[in-house]
Amino acid sequence: MVSRTVFAAVATWSITGVLLAQSPPTQAKDGVFTAEQASRGQSHYAVFCAGCHADDLGGTNSGDSGAPPLKHDTFMRGSTAEALFTKIQKRMPLDAPGSLSDEQVAELTAYLLKANGFPAGAMPLPTAREDLGRILIR
Repeated sequence: MVSRTVFAAVATWSITGVLLAQSPPTQAKDGVFTAEQASRGQSHYAVFCAGCHADDLGGTNSGDSGAPPLKHDTFMRGSTAEALFTKIQKRMPLDAPGSLSDEQVAELTAYLLKANGFPAGAMPLPTAREDLGRILIR
């Protein structure tokens, strides 16, 4: 009888753990970053991004960089925070790709989301790809 009870308890715990680990997608409009993260991201943007993408995020699309605008109505719509995070992490800044820390990339991602009209929330934007992949940009 004890073994059945233990088995049932372990099975319930295992199923609960799996269900919690597979949380449903979140949307960027639900506030997936903090205002502080976005503020730090704005500072990073001024240092690492504005030279190519312009102070107003309007892009240059001229010269060697040909940097696209980072602020517009359909910015990254239909994608995930993971896609944006990964693009920044692996390809930016143009003169030193991959040189930013995960925290800096998360802060830049938060700033770009804010600049594109998404609200800040109570929890910081995560740096784990699995978590970022559940955040839909819509």
